[in-house]
Amino acid sequence: MEPTSNLLLFGIPGLGMFLVSVLAIAVWRRASGAEFKWFWAGAGLWALAVALKVAFSLLANQVAVGFLKRALSRPLFLTGAGLYLGAVSAAFELGLVWLAGRRWGHLGRDAGRAVAVGVGAGAFEALLLGVVSLGIWVAVAMDGADAKGERNEVLARATATPLFWLVPPAERIIALLGHASTRGLVLLGVAGRRPWMVLWGFAVFTLMDGIAGVFLLSQEFAGRSMWWLELAVLPFALTGVAILVFCIRRRDEPNLAVAEHPD
Repeated sequence: MEPTSNLLLFGIPGLGMFLVSVLAIAVWRRASGAEFKWFWAGAGLWALAVALKVAFSLLANQVAVGFLKRALSRPLFLTGAGLYLGAVSAAFELGLVWLAGRRWGHLGRDAGRAVAVGVGAGAFEALLLGVVSLGIWVAVAMDGADAKGERNEVLARATATPLFWLVPPAERIIALLGHASTRGLVLLGVAGRRPWMVLWGFAVFTLMDGIAGVFLLSQEFAGRSMWWLELAVLPFALTGVAILVFCIRRRDEPNLAVAEHPD
């Protein structure tokens, strides 16, 4: 494989994801004035939630998905399994955020701080994936035998996907909007004692991750353009933008619940 092809397959996507991470934090910090510690709080909560989710998934997902596959017709199986996978992600990722909001009410003091927690989570995820992509790029450039499998898999995807190098950054933008909007909604809902905001955040996150789970399980889009998955979750990115606007407009609302948890 030519160096230029390696760059398009691994280098530019990795740099793009890294850029999404850095710009997201820079833009939101400038817009909201949130301190860096709230972004770090979001990154830490995300890392802990993912570790717990992976441990749970290794123990339970194969059994749960297998049961649904045996018990349901294919359309119902895909729907049920997708919702299950989305609910597991929401339970751990947003569940931990909900617990943190209950314990430290100042996390939802205002939208700037609450959304910063979500931006930190999404930015940290994008950063890690960018580092992984760049690491594969280095291994491929050095003709590392361990990277041949990843290279061939990515090459197959790139062959079926126009402008493949744009997919990872676009995916991270969509995911980051989901992280930021749902976490902000949950934290503001907890602080303001508005359960419907918390439930709405969980619902959006469940559906967004659930659709990705359906694509993974169905295998219907194997060998097809990856843009189909991005198109499927695009409505949730737009929903995330609407949620962020909703949260920002409530920045100056007093949260009486926060008074119980001062800084």
